[in-house]
Amino acid sequence: MKDHVALYTFGWDLCYTCNYRCPYCGVWERKNNGNPALDANQWLNVWNKIFDKYGSCRIYMSGGEPSTYPYFYDLVRELTNKHIVDICTNLSWDVDKIIPEIPGEKLKISATFHPSFADFNIFFAKAVKIKAYLSNSQIFYVAYPGQIREMPERALKFKMQRINLIPLPLRGNQIVLNNEEEKKAIRKISPYRGEKKDYQLQDISPFGRLCHAGHYYGVIRANGVVDRCGQYENGSLGNVFDNNFELFKEPLPCEKNYCPIESQWIVQ
Repeated sequence: MKDHVALYTFGWDLCYTCNYRCPYCGVWERKNNGNPALDANQWLNVWNKIFDKYGSCRIYMSGGEPSTYPYFYDLVRELTNKHIVDICTNLSWDVDKIIPEIPGEKLKISATFHPSFADFNIFFAKAVKIKAYLSNSQIFYVAYPGQIREMPERALKFKMQRINLIPLPLRGNQIVLNNEEEKKAIRKISPYRGEKKDYQLQDISPFGRLCHAGHYYGVIRANGVVDRCGQYENGSLGNVFDNNFELFKEPLPCEKNYCPIESQWIVQ
């Protein structure tokens, strides 16, 4: 099934709690900046206002692990009445609580496999079960040194189910941390072609290029502050709880040297 395309997309850090403690991630150590687990009704009011202003949007719900949010299931059900929800998740939750209750054109799942805390066979079976809901028919996998050796075998097993394994480079302080040998393994397995892979591996820089991040896309943090994309944390778009919140009127030049995830918003 082809993914539905919305004109506007928002990344959304719903919470910073997580039931995993992966060695390459410290998000779960963050705090919600004074607003732990904001009430679901507060968020629904925000998304209703966004619907009134921008129409049906694609909401990339992330965290932390969004399923650890106390109102997760109810929130997803309500949001899909007006928006398309794409859940960035470790897939540890009970998918049967909302699948197939919500149609695939309204709900997408961007699942990431974390070997330190999840059994591959259990994860694989669950991913195959819901593959009609997998965003772009893909699974993400962090190219952490201790996980790279098994990456080709796992990629092949997913490929047999017509699911792509997407290696995510290990990164920190806005640079790629993988060495050249590890980058070679990523290039070999990644289905990405052209600039998407080049940006991901920091072979090219987005600096100075016009980008729709902030224009057709924004990242809403757990406290409501809105950034252009995941690489920014300056709140340049204000706060989504403000009555006058709005996206930029036009694309603006990128001021960063690395674009690991969101290069699709760069003006071609």
